[in-house]
Amino acid sequence: MAKVFNCPRPVGVPRIRKCRHNIQTSFLAALVFLFVPAFACAKAAKQRRTTQQAHPEALPSLWTYEVVAEYPHDPRAFTQGLQFDRACDDGNKTCFDVFWESTGLNGHSSIRQVDLTTGIVRRRWDLPYEHFGEGSTRLGDTLHMITWRSGRGFKISLDLQKVEPIDTGLGDGWGLTNNGSHLIVSESSQIIHWLDPSTMQEVKRITVTDRGHPIRWLNELEVVDGELWGNVWQTECIARVDMETGVVKGWIHMHGLRSGIIKQGLSHENELDVLNGIAYDPSAKRIFVTGKLWPRVFEVKIKPFPDGQAPPWSAVDRLCWPQQALF
Repeated sequence: MAKVFNCPRPVGVPRIRKCRHNIQTSFLAALVFLFVPAFACAKAAKQRRTTQQAHPEALPSLWTYEVVAEYPHDPRAFTQGLQFDRACDDGNKTCFDVFWESTGLNGHSSIRQVDLTTGIVRRRWDLPYEHFGEGSTRLGDTLHMITWRSGRGFKISLDLQKVEPIDTGLGDGWGLTNNGSHLIVSESSQIIHWLDPSTMQEVKRITVTDRGHPIRWLNELEVVDGELWGNVWQTECIARVDMETGVVKGWIHMHGLRSGIIKQGLSHENELDVLNGIAYDPSAKRIFVTGKLWPRVFEVKIKPFPDGQAPPWSAVDRLCWPQQALF
């Protein structure tokens, strides 16, 4: 029987506890070292092809972003709703860009008109302490705002002087936007509701899915050129949802914005909450995003990933799909 003993490990070859002192063993070990990574890459590519073949009609596009500009934002604002608008003073002689922003937390919930450029709050209405503010939207000459779990909402005049409490029928109100005729509301589930603004009765619903997987926790919502965009709570992803089918048509990866605020020394890790807030300027095709307790609003350009830099589907699932069942 040939003698078996410890032998030196060739450079670049994984450690083998016992080996036969011959060139054949070293050669085989080198082959393993060279081909295991290649096999892993081939397996990942096969997984991606399998996913594409299994769900060819629902495969989402992948997008990243470029920061165009930064604007001040109230770091005490627990942002729940954000909408771009134009406001005019002096008999429509002076007009400027603003956000309608709703904020949350009991005792800190409000709806406010914010100057886009300076971040100054021009006017605000504070909700009673018992209400935890959630999404808001302007539809016509009325602001609509919902609350978290009280089932109560509000219709508010644009000067914030007239407030009408309403029963929303929502057990768990989250995001709110509109398509010009109906309110579009999210709760904590994968269901998105279309509501008649005069009666708050549901007229339509869709189920949000990605490759057959239900996508819950769509938080702040915005209609962008016929798509429904939504922040997925506890992630740095924005889902681009088909408003007829509920299928996620694309994922926008906003990773790096939150960490960039920390790196710039504008805030600390424990002071920032999640990405939440999408506003769209349809005339200039501008996109704005922010987060809860963030000191900045970012104007961003959404663009495809450069060739070869898009994340694999396993990473998309891990980064963009809700990972915990808190509700």
